[in-house]
Amino acid sequence: MPRTELLLRLSAAALLVASTACRAERPAHLTGGGAAAAANAGPPGPVAPTGALVQQPYFANMTVERNTAVPMRDGVVLRADIYRPAAPGRFPTLVYRTPYGKDALVESGYEPTIVRAARAGYAVVVQDVRGRFHSDGEFRPYQQEGQDGYDTIEWAAAQGWSNGRVGTFGLSYPGAVQWLAAMEAPPHLVSIFPAMTFDTGRHFFFFGGGFNHDWMRWILLNIAPDVRQRKGLRGAVTEKEAQAEWDRLKWQWENYLPLREFPVLKEVAPWYYEWLEHPDDGPYWDFADVTRAHPKVTTPALNFSAWYDSNYGPLGAIANYNGMRERGATDLARRGQRLILGPWDHGDPTEFETRVGEIDFGPNMTFDYYSLVIKWHDRWLKEIRNGVEEGPPVRLFVMGDNVWRAENEWPLKRTLYVPYYLHSGGRANTAAGDGSLSTAAPAAAAGGAEEPPDRYVYDPHRPVVVENFEKMGPYDHSKMQSRQDVLVYTTEPLAEDVEVTGPITVHLWAASSAVDTDFAVMLCDVYPDGRAYNLAPNEAGFLRARYRTSESKPELLTPNEPTELVIDQMVTSNVFKRGHRIRIQVTSSRFPSFDRNPNTGDPFGASSHVIVARQTILHDAVHPSRVVLPLIPRGPGQ
Repeated sequence: MPRTELLLRLSAAALLVASTACRAERPAHLTGGGAAAAANAGPPGPVAPTGALVQQPYFANMTVERNTAVPMRDGVVLRADIYRPAAPGRFPTLVYRTPYGKDALVESGYEPTIVRAARAGYAVVVQDVRGRFHSDGEFRPYQQEGQDGYDTIEWAAAQGWSNGRVGTFGLSYPGAVQWLAAMEAPPHLVSIFPAMTFDTGRHFFFFGGGFNHDWMRWILLNIAPDVRQRKGLRGAVTEKEAQAEWDRLKWQWENYLPLREFPVLKEVAPWYYEWLEHPDDGPYWDFADVTRAHPKVTTPALNFSAWYDSNYGPLGAIANYNGMRERGATDLARRGQRLILGPWDHGDPTEFETRVGEIDFGPNMTFDYYSLVIKWHDRWLKEIRNGVEEGPPVRLFVMGDNVWRAENEWPLKRTLYVPYYLHSGGRANTAAGDGSLSTAAPAAAAGGAEEPPDRYVYDPHRPVVVENFEKMGPYDHSKMQSRQDVLVYTTEPLAEDVEVTGPITVHLWAASSAVDTDFAVMLCDVYPDGRAYNLAPNEAGFLRARYRTSESKPELLTPNEPTELVIDQMVTSNVFKRGHRIRIQVTSSRFPSFDRNPNTGDPFGASSHVIVARQTILHDAVHPSRVVLPLIPRGPGQ
């Protein structure tokens, strides 16, 4: 979820030991967590009054102005800090907008780009979004960011210290606000660097029709404390208190039914319940549909995400890249799109980290993210021919080989889409069962006998729990694959390396005793010692059956009638090494990353009653369940 990593930084004590000058230039993983770190450190110090100039040795050769009022078109005042060179003149301008609190970003080292950019000759506007921290108004996530972003960009361009050329940067929510502003086509917006953000609400709030239950945690940990302070509400008012409360009560909260009656957020986040009231795609979600606005967007964009980002990240980066290349408003906008997909999880990559989850990807994984942000804007705002937009427009990290590779498009033109078929003797339950995966299609046996189907029971009271749901990255799924309600299909050990790079689609022939239920699939790389690592985020490969043909027009199942389900929203780039095995796991819950389907067919979020669903997966000649893998031919020496 957006920025839950704020709570995973080092303690405030570490921040107090380090000098201000050192910590602001250090990478985020070695310092504090921005607003979260400030909250954990205890009561804040005196807040600079509106428009106050800050004098600190660390800000030598810079002018820093705190809490500058930025009026919006409806009269609401947002507040921003301005960092700019202490010199006469007008400067290209960068805008960073955040709901997580601007005050501690620089001092904690959480967003080094701010000071680096000011030292590189930029004016930098760092703003609390509407209804957060120092800014007035009511916070409604994402819904107000288009117009507010437009107004902020145009305000910045009109200031005496700006040359009128404005760019934006930021990751997660600060990445999303860039696209939402670009959808409004502000005339002075020249370039954007939206990292790890979405393309539509249907790849963000919902995936495959299933509600992303992580939103509850995001609100409780990141949003609720400030809201309670502003409104005088009872409950945790610092993120440190919120984390302690979450650790104590999270399973009580996660298991609460019905979803729409969850009491803890009623006063804090009424908009959360609006989301729950709109499970179908439709006009309500237009505010989050970036793809609809591609023909209006005029700016080059560096689309940046990772294989283990929240799943909206890689899906969003790819969809926005391809959509803008095809339908951007100008030739420059179409040509000026770049796509980078690395091996990281959700957060700023650094020049020091080589490990994600349980896998070390080696020194090639390291990345100077902050310098790239400045280099990108140097090209467009300063018109420096630095080569950042030259060469192949796509850059991928290929896991397994653990190398970077430049490509001309996504998906790759040389891709071979190869179906791998599910097989078993009817006992594919657990990794110790008889499920197998091969390129051989199922064939009718002599006498008309078909491969027997596999069966399992999905009980919403005993869902499959993602134990690492609060962490991202590759984790060993072998424990999960020991459950009877998880079907496992695995190839024989590979005789040679096999590269899978691109979109992954599963065609699953299924029948259920319920009128509505869920199916969740995951592609895994199985090591020779039996460890099985997921190759996509927790939100990937999920489908709520009522949305199998349309997310805007749900249709209930006919119980026990075989239906072909197409499950996608999975992308990766991985080389399965020789001796490894390719595995697909199939189940009907992925809790608490998604809400549990009660199997009743009742309106979404309204039921506290659940029933057991008896699931059947068919894989015979008439019902050829399969996963279609995007194989990339290997050249000599690979």
